[in-house]
Amino acid sequence: MSNNSNWCPEIYRNVFIDRFNNDHVYVAPCCQAKGKKELVDKFNFYSSATLTDMRKQFDAGEFPTECNRCWQVEKNGHKSRRHSAIEFFNLPTEDRTVVFEGLDYSGTWACNLACIMCSPNYSSTWAAELSLPKADLVQIGRLFQKSNNFLETVDVRSLKKLHFNGGEPLLNNDHLALLEKLKDQDVLKNVFISYNTNATIAPSARLVELWRQSRLVKIFFSIDATDTAFEYIRWPANWNQVQDNMLELKHNLPGNVMFGINSTVGCYNVFEIKHVWEWFLKNIRTNNSGDKSDFCWQMANNYNISDLSDVARQAAIDYIGVIPELQGIVSFLHASADSLQSDHWITQLNELDVRRGNNWRNSLHVAQYY
Repeated sequence: MSNNSNWCPEIYRNVFIDRFNNDHVYVAPCCQAKGKKELVDKFNFYSSATLTDMRKQFDAGEFPTECNRCWQVEKNGHKSRRHSAIEFFNLPTEDRTVVFEGLDYSGTWACNLACIMCSPNYSSTWAAELSLPKADLVQIGRLFQKSNNFLETVDVRSLKKLHFNGGEPLLNNDHLALLEKLKDQDVLKNVFISYNTNATIAPSARLVELWRQSRLVKIFFSIDATDTAFEYIRWPANWNQVQDNMLELKHNLPGNVMFGINSTVGCYNVFEIKHVWEWFLKNIRTNNSGDKSDFCWQMANNYNISDLSDVARQAAIDYIGVIPELQGIVSFLHASADSLQSDHWITQLNELDVRRGNNWRNSLHVAQYY
């Protein structure tokens, strides 16, 4: 495949689904792409208006703006979600056959944390903190019925990979119901399952048994810092408890369960990532069978690193630039050198601190440059 190819197998083989109120779902080819709302009762992977339109753009050799996150990552010389998808599906070059083989699923916004880079759109704790009224919940698509028509009707017989997002996916039973459905249809043994989790919730015994019967499981821990910086960013989590949870899972889960770190990087924690990397190497670089863990990162949609001052940016380059595995972040820092700087993120953190009784200057290393 040529370096300028736009081909992505997930356009033809995968879908991201996020429930939107009672009767709609938000549809995109993956969890990193932008999508559109569709009626849940009318959604069909093969004829979806959202997916069909994007497939036409890809077929025409275009680079859809909905996929800008991948294009930007690749422009800065880093491995993108598209590259990982090409590796996973292992298809003939630019195979554009449409087959439903992958599902990224966000069944609920239920979450016990209100991480600073998040919002009420993806965290019930955020919404509770802001005391959002019913009208606002409807506006952001977070007024749910108990039943889930998508899970009841989705045909999973050809599924090969299944990823659960949140909220915090281990707080609800949607993922368990879907795994039970896969088992009942004798498909579970063929499916690669993965989770993004904040590591505050332990899996049930039944869930672990279902994981044991699957092809492979990968648990990505959402860790963006350590110690007090972690507790500030992933409020109100406790670092020592989360650390203990991760290590317990490493030592006790079946050998077909692998691990990864998935960090969100913004101007607030670019100095914390080195500590996350060092913790990763020391504690979960492999699972209990010796299989290598993944270290992944993505840029925050808000709190952009381009807002760093020149002094802070150069200090960050010097600080993390000595670690080869973090060179992708360094590339983003270099690329943002000519961007207009802004202190609006400081205002945001100050507002959070008033509400939560915290002080970002006491927790985040970036504070020494401001």
